[in-house]
Amino acid sequence: MSRVVVVEGKDPDEMIPKGLDNFAKPRQKKIVIKPNLIVNRPPPTTTPKETVGAIVRYYHPKYEQVIAEGSGWCDTWGAFRDLSYLEIAEKFKLELVDLNEDKFEIRKNPDALTLLQFKFPLTLKNSYLISVAVLKEHSATMVTLSLKNMLGATLGEKIAVAKKRRFHRKLNESIVDINLYKKPDLSVIDGRKACLGGELGGTAEEYGLMIFSDDPVAADAVGAKILGHDPLAIKHLRLAQEKGLGAADLRKIEVVKVK
Repeated sequence: MSRVVVVEGKDPDEMIPKGLDNFAKPRQKKIVIKPNLIVNRPPPTTTPKETVGAIVRYYHPKYEQVIAEGSGWCDTWGAFRDLSYLEIAEKFKLELVDLNEDKFEIRKNPDALTLLQFKFPLTLKNSYLISVAVLKEHSATMVTLSLKNMLGATLGEKIAVAKKRRFHRKLNESIVDINLYKKPDLSVIDGRKACLGGELGGTAEEYGLMIFSDDPVAADAVGAKILGHDPLAIKHLRLAQEKGLGAADLRKIEVVKVK
């Protein structure tokens, strides 16, 4: 069974170690932390800097760490600046990367649902990837959690907004395919405050928890359930399970609660 750890609390510096201690340490030398900075608006629309800072602190200084994002609705460096990610980079002497402008290699997958070839960002190559999402609803996909967060881990179009619009032609299939090319090794979903009713600025609601799993599909399934949705009714979660990315069926997931 897939295992999902749900940590209750309010303070990331206390909650992050309680969650991460349940999983094996990375074998790779480089950790890439992928927050959700779709736009330069404050949490819970975006991933709080305190959560990412607590993760960086947990692994520092044993690993090379990179914070990487490709914002869809603003300039990525504007999001790094406005959401205080520059402070994390300066404090821990780590690199920030705009994946919209990253170097890439072409990868192909004949078994993909729609993206038969993909520009794979080289920053992600040979890395231990942590998707740090927010517990958030989405107008088109019902939820945007660990898997949907990976749309930001792609090259962006050279336009001001909607930089990932090409994926929206078949959005659910694209989410699954991007994760087939590179799925998170670890998922962290910050649900201390959830974002309800919209991905670019919904209503904040206190949930007082964080979700951790090395199965991103299972993490999203538990997150979806907490938000009041049936995980198997969410198309990209169902497709992800069918493609072997993880478990969306709650009967196949062990949930461990930590206070």
